[in-house]
Amino acid sequence: MKNATTNNLGFTLIELIISIAIIAILLIAGASILSTTLIIIADEGVDTGFLYQAQEAMERLTSGQIANLTSYPKLQLQTTSAATMVVKDSSNISHSIVGKYYIIRERGTSRIILKSFVPN
Repeated sequence: MKNATTNNLGFTLIELIISIAIIAILLIAGASILSTTLIIIADEGVDTGFLYQAQEAMERLTSGQIANLTSYPKLQLQTTSAATMVVKDSSNISHSIVGKYYIIRERGTSRIILKSFVPN
C-alpha cells in the first residue's frame, strides 16, 4: 500500500470565503467614509459660495453702491436702527461708537452668514 501524503499547496474554501468577506467589509467601510467626506466637501462649497456673495454684498452696501440685496436672490438683509459698540484702546479707556449692524442671512432660513457693525 502506498503511503498517502498530503500537500497543502492552496487555500481551503472556508479560507477564501472568510478573506472575501473581510475584503468586502473593508471596501464598504471605505466607501462609507468616502461618501461622507464628499458630502462634507460639497456642503462647505455651498457655505463658501454664500460667504463670498455676502462679503461682496456687504462691501457694496457699506460703500453706498447698493441700498438693498435685490441683486442677491439667495441673501436677505437685516439692519438695526441704532447700536452702540464699546471698544477699549491701548490705554484701556472705553469709547462708545454709534452705528448699526448689517446682518446678512440665507434667504428663507435663520442662518446668519455675515454680520458687520458699521459706524455712523
